[in-house]
Formats: sequence, structure tokens, C-alpha cells
Amino acid sequence: MEGLGIDIKILAGQIITFLVLLAILKKFAYKPFLSIMEQRQKKIEEGVKKSEEAETSLQKIRTLGEEIKEKGEKKAKEVVVAAETKAQEKAKTIIESAEAEKTKVIENAKVAMAKEAELARQKQQKEALDLAMLVSEKFLKEKITKEQDRKMLERIAAELE
Repeated sequence: MEGLGIDIKILAGQIITFLVLLAILKKFAYKPFLSIMEQRQKKIEEGVKKSEEAETSLQKIRTLGEEIKEKGEKKAKEVVVAAETKAQEKAKTIIESAEAEKTKVIENAKVAMAKEAELARQKQQKEALDLAMLVSEKFLKEKITKEQDRKMLERIAAELE
């Protein structure tokens, strides 16, 4: 191969050097590089897996949040309905007590009116008696005959009725 300009000793030395260099690179560079690449691939896969798990968890949380929101809205509606019912019952009670109070006031007014009427009647009777006494005194001061006395008593009795 000398005709081609290739020296076998140099070629063999270069092949041996290349193989030694290849073995050294394989042991010290290629294997650690592959190890680092595998670790990175595992980390990336773990990251993707965690991301998918996080997405699933997020979806579950959203679903749970919607359920909680719906339950909260339902509970709020129930509370509003209960409050309205309670308010209606309270209003009914207030109206009933107002009606009872109105009836009581009317009864008290009737009793007061009856007392007033009785007092007015008693006052009128007293005034009538006082007037009768005054009239009696006037007539008694004058000399009265039996006939005048009878007519006067009839007239007074008729006035009092």
C-alpha cells in the first residue's frame, strides 16, 4: 500500500489510538452523557406526568367548586324561602295582634262611651232633681192649693218621663 502513500504502521497506530480514544470516550463521556440524558428524560416524563395529574386535580377541583357553588346557591335559595315564610308568618302574627288590639280599643271605647252616657244621664237626673227642688221651693213659698199641687205634680212627672 505504499503505492497509495499509506503507511501501515501509522495506519495501525492511528486505528489503535482511535479505538483507545473511542473506549475512553465511551467510558468517560458517552455513558455519563447517556445517563444525564436518561435522567433528564425521566425528569421530563415526571414533569409531564405531574402536569397531567395537576390538570386532573385542577379539573376535579373545578368540578368540586361548581358542586359547592350549586349547593351554596341551593342552600341560599332555601334560606331565602325560609326567611320569606318566616316573614309571612310574622306579618300574619302582627296583623292578628293588631286586629286583637283594634277590637280591644273598640271595646274600651264602647265601655268608655257607656260610662260617659251613664255619667251624663246621672248628671241630667241630678240637674232635673235640683230643678225640681228649686221649683218645689218656689211653689212651697207660695201658698198652694190642693188642686194646684196635683196639677204641678202631674206636670213635673210628665216632664221627667
